[in-house]
Amino acid sequence: MFNKKALELEPDKSAEPAQSLSLRETETLTLLSLGYSRAQAANTMGISEHTLRAYAESARYKLGAVNTIHAVAAAISRGLIVF
Repeated sequence: MFNKKALELEPDKSAEPAQSLSLRETETLTLLSLGYSRAQAANTMGISEHTLRAYAESARYKLGAVNTIHAVAAAISRGLIVF
């Protein structure tokens, strides 16, 4: 499973409780997890691509992720994104 593989990147790191993600951060990661490009996600949310990147970076920081894909995997594995 993709989530399991992504979390195996840091096998010695135990899952830490994540800070709460805002609604917009969650929406950003959800759209990106569905395969939307940044431009498509920003357009869907009615915001600029720059603002979308700020939400993604904030979520990444809160989740302790090294990049956006890692943030999406962490959010899914912690039940913050559900399909």
